[in-house]
Amino acid sequence: MINLLVFSALAVFYFWSKESEISPIEAFVALGFYGIYILVYLFMPPFATATSSKMGLLYGLVPAVSVCAVLFPHFNQQSPEIVTRCLGWAGLVLVFIILMSFKLFVW
Repeated sequence: MINLLVFSALAVFYFWSKESEISPIEAFVALGFYGIYILVYLFMPPFATATSSKMGLLYGLVPAVSVCAVLFPHFNQQSPEIVTRCLGWAGLVLVFIILMSFKLFVW
């Protein structure tokens, strides 16, 4: 359920701050994709029979950081914003593919 709080906090902070220079359409798509990810992760069976801290990091932290990279690429000062956004999208899509493959074939 922490994922829902993180999702809400990211959405509120994005619309409240207005610092990001990405298009609102890309922000809506990123937030919508993250929302779908959370719904699939939390409410679509089957669920993992065992838990570990590594699973929590993969399925909870990586998507949140990826969405942050898409919504706020200017926080990464070492890379150009387009690189940060692309890595954020890649992380979000990759974790979604891993989640779906585990839900379909492993659990």
